[in-house]
Amino acid sequence: MGGFYVVSVIIPTYKRDTELKRALLSIANQTYKDIETIVIDDNAEADFNSRVEKRVEEVKKECPDFNLKLIVNSKNQGSAKTRNIGIEAAKGDYISFLDDDDIYLPEKIEKQLKNLIETNSDFSVTDLALYSEDGKLIEIRDRRYIKQTDKNSLIKYHLMHHITGTDSLMFKTEYLRKIGGFDEIDIGDEYYLVFKAINEGGALSYLNTCDIKAFVHKSGGLSTSSQRIEGERELYRFKKQYFSFLKRKDRRYIKMRHHAVVALALFKNKKYVPFFKEAVLAILSSPVGCVSILKNRI
Repeated sequence: MGGFYVVSVIIPTYKRDTELKRALLSIANQTYKDIETIVIDDNAEADFNSRVEKRVEEVKKECPDFNLKLIVNSKNQGSAKTRNIGIEAAKGDYISFLDDDDIYLPEKIEKQLKNLIETNSDFSVTDLALYSEDGKLIEIRDRRYIKQTDKNSLIKYHLMHHITGTDSLMFKTEYLRKIGGFDEIDIGDEYYLVFKAINEGGALSYLNTCDIKAFVHKSGGLSTSSQRIEGERELYRFKKQYFSFLKRKDRRYIKMRHHAVVALALFKNKKYVPFFKEAVLAILSSPVGCVSILKNRI
């Protein structure tokens, strides 16, 4: 299926090549065909540069009508700045994102684009399915908590639940550029992007469908590092600026979520004493909510 609008899909890639090919093929197999795919190689390492180029050429050969472009960073820039390079280079009317180890199901772009056009929204979010490395479904993060789409309601939902997952986002290109794209930080860039998009008055559309498979890795990456913990603490400090217009129970939930996420990162790093401390703080803030989060994510 083709259409009047072009969608640019931006894929930053780092230290993955086999998974990258799988991600690219999932875009090539979309039912919507007016797609520009931009891979930004952030490896800054000759061996991986050649691997990425090889995978890109393989996909071009297997899918000759696939509009696929490759940009190579001369030095490692990190995911946020790398995505911004893609945003600047994009020629599409809309922009979507895909991590190099995740995949779109065939109707993802068609469904989300149709929803954005029909609602005349500036950006859109869908549900997100998380899978283990061996392909088992862990959980589906849906956004059915989004009942109202006025600015204050969306800020509240975002503070509490995180309307995130870069794979699940699609923007009008002009709006994404207007708000300045991603903040060029290592942790939480997608959270702050969505906050900006809401705070600047952009119209959000939620599509209650799940056409993404995002893979969760047991080891490695920033999500289990000290940087992840410090990023979460900085995010909590940011959220506290907006506590004055939240109900007490909502503030307690946000506090619980913060301590639970930090506890989870400590647990994955086998730091069991500080894990126990953070887990206790989470339980004291909201016992039921804490048990639910830790049960789903440990």
